Amino acid sequence: MSAVRQRTVNRHPQRHGAVVVEFAIAISILLLLVFASLELFRLNMLKHSVEQASYQAARKGIIIGAKVKDVEQEAKNHLANLGVSNAAVTISPGTITDDTQVVQVDIDVPITGNSWVSPVYFFGNIHGKTRMLAERAAADMMGTVAPPP
Repeated sequence: MSAVRQRTVNRHPQRHGAVVVEFAIAISILLLLVFASLELFRLNMLKHSVEQASYQAARKGIIIGAKVKDVEQEAKNHLANLGVSNAAVTISPGTITDDTQVVQVDIDVPITGNSWVSPVYFFGNIHGKTRMLAERAAADMMGTVAPPP
């Protein structure tokens, strides 16, 4: 019997670290996309949270007997429950009375203190505004409408 020696041929003799380098490049791009999508998600959530807080606060302000401090506290509580900080709440008019016809709530939230990943790429404020007709205004308008014949 003759001993047969088979020679193994290495098809990729120069590719010792190529997989590691390709993985490093691919994972860098993947992580960039993941963190960018998380940041955009947070900004979208902030926008909707600010709008919802202004809506909830305005609803609190249109009922009879509402006070400005209650309206402001409603907005701040809603934002605090969602982890949003440093909100500036402005209520117009400055004093809500029984003669108030329209209540407007403006909320400004800085992006810098409310960002998850990095506040470097996005800056400025997110603004939410709600303007509602007071319930007492609707009751006053009903008195001016002529009854049906």
